[in-house]
Amino acid sequence: MHPTIQRSPWQIQRDVIRALMIREMKTRFGKWRLGYAWVLLEPAMHILLLVAIFSFLGREFYPGIPTALFMLGGIAPFLFFNHCFSKGLAAVSANRGLFNYRQLRPFDAVISRVLLEFVIYIGSLAIFWFGFRWFDISAPFNNFLLLVAANLAFLGFGLGLALTLCVIGERYPEVAKFAPVIQRPMYFLSGVFFSLEQLPEEFHPYLSWNPVLHMIELTRSGLFAGYHGKFANLNYLAMSALVTLAFGLLVYRAQWRDLVRSR
Repeated sequence: MHPTIQRSPWQIQRDVIRALMIREMKTRFGKWRLGYAWVLLEPAMHILLLVAIFSFLGREFYPGIPTALFMLGGIAPFLFFNHCFSKGLAAVSANRGLFNYRQLRPFDAVISRVLLEFVIYIGSLAIFWFGFRWFDISAPFNNFLLLVAANLAFLGFGLGLALTLCVIGERYPEVAKFAPVIQRPMYFLSGVFFSLEQLPEEFHPYLSWNPVLHMIELTRSGLFAGYHGKFANLNYLAMSALVTLAFGLLVYRAQWRDLVRSR
């Protein structure tokens, strides 16, 4: 007989999340003909469309930074936010059958989805950055530590958002129908294809409440030495992440038993 292997709670949690991430990858990409190539095709299509529009206008969008790189710095973080929003809403319903296993809870489904999106986001950002350099589309790099700090805060923000939405999406399923009403305007309000400094100052107090805009500004500030993200605020992003994560954990803590029992 084989001896029983005793695992610590942390080892069990690690194995559960890893298994859920693998399952999520297979169900998300395995059924499509292009499969895992979609990880790069989605941001590539956004970048190509925006580059084509501004090339048609016949001007470089931001001085000293190629338009493709400028758009990459906005599209990659926004897609992470967008996917955390949509995947968080459906996290419970998509994994309901797994909650019959004692080790699995809705929290595991949410965190595995957010971590997978974060890995995809960081991986695609790095691949496109070095891919553009291969084709001599480059700009001087600025601050690696700023990128690390901003992305850790953004990961916390995405997790808190997804935890909140997993409860809302399960308790109020009709909310999912209104998700595009929120997500689409955010594309135009988060600085994906513009810099805050290019807008009239009277709009700054309103747009600067948006944590995603700060993340995009900080990403560009970290990536490009020539980018002057003087309106980006790392402290505001970190505080937004802390508040969102704390609220998400509190809401989840209060409702997680109902999420498991509901049908």
